[in-house]
Amino acid sequence: MGCEMLATVLITVEYGKESKAAVEILDCILPLDPGASIKRSGFGGVLILETSIDPDRAAESIAGSLSRLVRSSIPVDQLVNSAISEIEKTAASLVRIGSKIAVRCRRRGSDLPSPKEVECIVGRRLACLGCTVDLKDPDHIVRIEIIGEVTAISVRPPNRSVFKTCTSKVNYT
Repeated sequence: MGCEMLATVLITVEYGKESKAAVEILDCILPLDPGASIKRSGFGGVLILETSIDPDRAAESIAGSLSRLVRSSIPVDQLVNSAISEIEKTAASLVRIGSKIAVRCRRRGSDLPSPKEVECIVGRRLACLGCTVDLKDPDHIVRIEIIGEVTAISVRPPNRSVFKTCTSKVNYT
C-alpha cells in the first residue's frame, strides 16, 4: 500500500461556529471520501480539509451543500511556509507563463506585509516572468491565503473559484 497524497481545501466558515461547520462539512464530504478530515487552522473562521479526492471536486461539493455555516471553499494547489520568497516562488511555478493574472491575498496573523503589498510583490514577480496583470479580465486568479506560519496558494480561472452564497447555490467568482 503506497503513501497517498492528500489534497487540501481551505474553508472559511462563520466565526465561532467552527465545530458545527466541521460537522456539516464532514456530512457532505465523507460519502465521497470516508478518510477525509478537518483541521483547525488556529484562526477563527478558517478550517482546513484534507481529502484524497480532487480538491476542486471537494470544494464544489462543499459549496453546493446545504451547509449554513460555510462561507467559501478554496481548492489549494500548494501549502508553503509564510515567507514572501516561498510565496513568490510557488506562485511562479503554478502560473502559465504568458497568461493574464490577478493576484488576491488574505492575511491572518502574519508578519508579512499587508495583503495589498503581497499582491503587488507577487504580481511584479509574475510580470517579470511574462504574465500580464489584468485585474478586470484575468485568465487565472492567484489566491494567496496567509494563515499564520502557513500559506495556501491556489491558481484557478475566475469561474473556478468557489464561494457560497447565502442560499445553497454555488457561486463561481
